[in-house]
Amino acid sequence: MEVVVKENNLNKPMHNPPFVLGVISVPDKHPAPELYSHIKATRDFNKICEDIYVKKQKEKPADRKKTPIGVWCTFGTAALFGLYKIIKHIKR
Repeated sequence: MEVVVKENNLNKPMHNPPFVLGVISVPDKHPAPELYSHIKATRDFNKICEDIYVKKQKEKPADRKKTPIGVWCTFGTAALFGLYKIIKHIKR
């Protein structure tokens, strides 16, 4: 039994172009390596963390949600009704 694989003619534009063989040109400049100081990197990282912590502390009160007035009115009404029932029970 022979397996025949037909070439896919429908997706011709999707096929990769043929490889171009030749000499690779060397770039004119090569960037010089930068040496990083561990002490400076640690100092910068700590400053960034401190800035984030300070900003977070300043924003805390703004993030706090206030209790709606309707909830306070409900609590007040329930408290007054409870006091009314207690006073009525005591006067009996």
